[in-house]
Amino acid sequence: MGRRSWGAIRRVPGGKRWQARYVDPDTRQVVPAPHTFATKRDAGSWLDAKRTDLDRGNAINDQTGLKPLGDWWPGYKRTLSTLKPTTQTNYEMAWRLRVEPTFGHRPVRRIRPTHVEDWQAKLTESGTSASKVIEAHGLLKRVLDRAVRDQAIATNPALMRKKALPRRPKVDRPVLTPAEITRLTEAMRRDDDKVLIRLLAYGGLRIGEALALRRRDLDSVRHTLAIRRSVEDVKGYLHVGETKGGEDRTITLPDALSEELARQLESMPPGPDALIFGNRKGGYRRYRNWRRDSFDPAVEKAGLTLTPHDLRGTAASLLIDAGASVKDVQLLLGHQDETTTIRLYARVRPGRSADLASKMNALMAEG
Repeated sequence: MGRRSWGAIRRVPGGKRWQARYVDPDTRQVVPAPHTFATKRDAGSWLDAKRTDLDRGNAINDQTGLKPLGDWWPGYKRTLSTLKPTTQTNYEMAWRLRVEPTFGHRPVRRIRPTHVEDWQAKLTESGTSASKVIEAHGLLKRVLDRAVRDQAIATNPALMRKKALPRRPKVDRPVLTPAEITRLTEAMRRDDDKVLIRLLAYGGLRIGEALALRRRDLDSVRHTLAIRRSVEDVKGYLHVGETKGGEDRTITLPDALSEELARQLESMPPGPDALIFGNRKGGYRRYRNWRRDSFDPAVEKAGLTLTPHDLRGTAASLLIDAGASVKDVQLLLGHQDETTTIRLYARVRPGRSADLASKMNALMAEG
């Protein structure tokens, strides 16, 4: 055993390599180096560097670095409790199907940037969509972040990759004209569904927010609607909770839409907590059933191609066409930032380019 002022070095029994170890100042446990060394000098240099890192408070815990990535998953999973149930389910599935099989049992200190690149490439080659690859990579990065904070590894290998993430394919989602909204509305069989379609298209609500509305949320005098909660159908169970952004918001409705909602209240059961768009028993309607029985048949009858979420994009685009600022639309839709509003929801309505050209013609004529 080599004598040193700090740490110890010895020759590996029966071999030519050297081993270094030290006493952890916090746990008082003997910690061996993660590997052996070709020379005694190399072992001493490693110990000197380790002591410097410990003195500076940025030393890597070699024992913790040998723990598999899966040890950090339960802690990260607990942080998901603040997210919506569908988001939690998506992340749990991404971990189980895409991250855990490759990295769950691998010691975090042995995960290299090239491993992340190879894993990413294999996902893409296997036909995994760009969105799922991006989701899985983001999840891997965040779980590894916990290992970095615990000083199990010095840097996050998911951040050091050179291969770019795949791009989500750009899909041009439809923006309905007011005439198309009317056509879709008239194709709905139930009267309350007619009101619901107009509320989604002109109010910009998420479908889960609309299906959770109660009588007390509407102020028919001020023409305002309070959006306080959302309902989701996750694996056959209904979850009622806060909105996606986590904050309540109150929007002002067009007078005609407010009056339609007020008339809808007349046919509802009494009481402030009665659901505005409830099922025949007064309970929550399930999104999948509503799509199957009401929305999809009406879309086909109207000769359109869209999802309920496209009505939210339609609302954003119509508002901007009407002169609303992006900030106004952001607040109405309940987005956390303006970027989301612009990137995902502010679309160009068919014929809008010609409208803008006409306005530019008028401006040029003034010159």
